Amino acid sequence: MSRPPSAPTDVHVDADVCARANSRISRQFPAHDLPRLVEAGLPSQEVVQAKFDFSLFDGRPAIDGVVHGKVDLVCQRCMKTVTIAVEEPFKVLVVREERLEEPGGYEPVVADPGRLDLGWLVEEQVLLALPLVPMHEPGSCGETAPIPAPLEAGEPGESAQRDSRQKPFQNLRDMLRQQ
Repeated sequence: MSRPPSAPTDVHVDADVCARANSRISRQFPAHDLPRLVEAGLPSQEVVQAKFDFSLFDGRPAIDGVVHGKVDLVCQRCMKTVTIAVEEPFKVLVVREERLEEPGGYEPVVADPGRLDLGWLVEEQVLLALPLVPMHEPGSCGETAPIPAPLEAGEPGESAQRDSRQKPFQNLRDMLRQQ
């Protein structure tokens, strides 16, 4: 993750101090404090709740937390609004420079541990938790045809389906040999 932008309304904590004290912080973030989530579909009256449990891991501040909230997105089946409930646990390690892999299953967050923006961190975690293709539950969009189940090996119609598939690289080996 990249460094959070600084803004005058940010809520900053000293992650080093919180980690040494094994602090627990619970906060509520109103939509007006989370502009990227509002742009993604967070209703203006919605409040995102977050809990942060700070600890030290490998001498650096680590945060085990969870975010709760609801985001309104556009269903990709019916193009109507679908409300997605987010309840996402996360484990992050606050680092000054990102390494290839952090130990302990922590996701690295590149930020200044002395001024960690909790609002930015909440936005990041909720955005990461949103589905790539938001949809209503199957059957609740009013779709007319059911989604066909994939054919199992040996079912009738499998050979006909296999023959009708396009195979763009089928003759590639022969073409390369001719050159």
